[in-house]
Amino acid sequence: MATYKGIKGVKVVTKATDPTASEATGTVWYNSTSPTALKYAIQGTGAWASGTAAPGAVNQAGGAGITTAFLMWGGSPITATCNSYDGTSWTATNSLNLAIAGTAGVGTQTAALGAAGYAPSLTPAYTNAAEEFDGTCWASVNADSNKTLMGYIGLTGIQTAALSIGGYGPGPGYSNKCSEYDGTNWTTANVFPSPTGSVFALGTQTAAVAMGGQPSYGTSGSDYDGTSWSAGDSINTGRAEGQAGGINTAGIIAGGASPTLQKVTETYDGSSWTEVGDMATARSLPANGYSNVAAATSSCIVATGGDGTPVKSTAVEEWSDPVYTIKTVTVS
Repeated sequence: MATYKGIKGVKVVTKATDPTASEATGTVWYNSTSPTALKYAIQGTGAWASGTAAPGAVNQAGGAGITTAFLMWGGSPITATCNSYDGTSWTATNSLNLAIAGTAGVGTQTAALGAAGYAPSLTPAYTNAAEEFDGTCWASVNADSNKTLMGYIGLTGIQTAALSIGGYGPGPGYSNKCSEYDGTNWTTANVFPSPTGSVFALGTQTAAVAMGGQPSYGTSGSDYDGTSWSAGDSINTGRAEGQAGGINTAGIIAGGASPTLQKVTETYDGSSWTEVGDMATARSLPANGYSNVAAATSSCIVATGGDGTPVKSTAVEEWSDPVYTIKTVTVS
């Protein structure tokens, strides 16, 4: 008869109190105090749940923050409006200086960065403009001179340490150019392995992961160490134009297009991608909020986006992390 020690190589540990469920997942222990019992912990599944509908139906908007402190701005139909979300309700804030769509965002609700996009009020309409939000107002900052006439970039990091990956513009087409932002200036970084637009990007400026993207809607991933790009881990469903966030050892991507709309969600542990709970609504080009410097996937939001019809969606979905539960071993 197999024993736990024979299977696991260790004896069952006796504890006076239960450890936290997340710490104990995958282990077995004996609780020696009341109630005495042999116990184990398991991990449930994460899931999406509906949030409060956004005040406007747009896609291609910029987003930053977390579920309970989220900021959304711009989008198509072309607008300069900006709204904040506290996890329950939306509040209008001061508008952008430039009405824009196809833009990308990073940072927090009180320290956000928006970069690049499509602005019909300009000639030409695609722009390398950037703006920063301080919790009250938007201010124009230095444009990314490495990328002119460009939108649909991959952007990750924070307001004072961001990484811009690729992009698309009608003049240059898809680009493999990358830029780093220090809160004041943009500097040229080593190029991405291939020209890409609307790529999934997550992590920090010195430890980033990028995968998928147009025009191929591929599955391949790439890692950035602050200097160079190298081959990374592939996602399961090739796509672009979705939401991404987290760090290079604990990330999440959701939705997008391949080119058909997707609702697939995948999480990352630093070595492989795993498909988890789908979104309720397949969509692409959403405004998404997710901390790019923290592994807390419970603070993840997808707001609005395209739902495959001429009318854009106002739907908001919020991701909840897997629930860890302690169970008692029953012997019959």
